Amino acid sequence: TRAQQITLVTQEMHMFAGTLRDDLAMAAPDAGDDTMVAALRTVHAGEWFDLLPDGLDTIVGDAGRRLTPVQVQQVALARVLLVDPPMVILDEATAHSGSADASSADAGSADAGSAGASLLESAAEEVITGRGALIVAHRLSQARNADRIVLMDNGRIVEEGSHEHLVAIDGRYAQLWSAWSANR
Repeated sequence: TRAQQITLVTQEMHMFAGTLRDDLAMAAPDAGDDTMVAALRTVHAGEWFDLLPDGLDTIVGDAGRRLTPVQVQQVALARVLLVDPPMVILDEATAHSGSADASSADAGSADAGSAGASLLESAAEEVITGRGALIVAHRLSQARNADRIVLMDNGRIVEEGSHEHLVAIDGRYAQLWSAWSANR
């Protein structure tokens, strides 16, 4: 199926009501516990997963444990690993959704601020390793590592190339990079 060939992860994530195992099994119904836990650890979710009272049997969502936006996005990225598609599209998948989704409220972990963004960027890097990826991102730290960057303005391509090339031609991307880098 197309979902097995190309998997999309967006900024708007959702936790399905039920156990964490049920949520992950939506991506790979035949995946065993070890495979599910390995996927969670790969996307750096091990720290909070290890604290869950019932592990994969912990009920998540409205009727159970509420996960933070970062944790919900980690689960979504773990689902990608379980599907194991050759191509993944990450559409602002490391950005905070700002969603009022009740499942993303109070698990006591960081929100998707700087620490959360860094954690999710690292998790996304793990997910795209060994597969094709199209990444839609506003964070220049993600763009820098891309093989090819396409800078768009008002729906039009205004520059494209590698990070090094775009910085060297001193255009719009170089201006954005300079402004972003000055604050780091």
